[in-house]
Amino acid sequence: MINDEGIYTVIIGDISGSKQLSSKHRFRTQLFIKSAIVQINEEYEDLIEAPLTITKGDEFQGLFPNLSNAFKISLALERLIFPVQVKFGFGVGQVYKMGGRLPIEMDGPAFHNSNAALQTAKKRKICSILKTDNPDIDILINTIFRLITAIKYRWNERHHKIYWRYEDLGTYQKVADLENITPQAVCDLLKNIRASDVRSAEENLFRFFDSIYSKLESEEALSPTDEFILK
Repeated sequence: MINDEGIYTVIIGDISGSKQLSSKHRFRTQLFIKSAIVQINEEYEDLIEAPLTITKGDEFQGLFPNLSNAFKISLALERLIFPVQVKFGFGVGQVYKMGGRLPIEMDGPAFHNSNAALQTAKKRKICSILKTDNPDIDILINTIFRLITAIKYRWNERHHKIYWRYEDLGTYQKVADLENITPQAVCDLLKNIRASDVRSAEENLFRFFDSIYSKLESEEALSPTDEFILK
């Protein structure tokens, strides 16, 4: 067994509601997810330690060098596979690579934490859950994940489409031109769905993940408010 001494982040994802689908629909959904995973692995190769890999019909795993990369990939995949919904378990810890290249050939605390996080996400019907060895960090991040889930739960397909276009284009006018509506209509829609709250939360998560990872690697105790304040 090869123990890689670094701290990694593992994602385990599960297709929401797949067991309620007909056999034919479930098979098509699995093919759709597989195609999306291939695309993600190709486009974000530099961010991935071990590629996203289907482990069961409805589950996949991936290994990442840090939380920021893992979170970025989860958002990219969420967008790519919409309207299919996925629950994500993020686990941080050591990884036993055992000479393997694929996540299914590896083991260790990061995988155990990720699986525990996924089970919690499925039980509580939350899009994402994080589990590290620091309960203070887990409480902070998972509270934000719950709030993001609560806001996005009310979004329909059009809401997601406008939100992502605004993320890409950056101005109401550019989105309005594509949607053939007024800039004010774009502004009102984004305000009504609390898009700025979601965007701010996601940006702050990236900043927080960057600030804590060196602490997690050195296993130092860290209070979430020591070095980072949500703005």
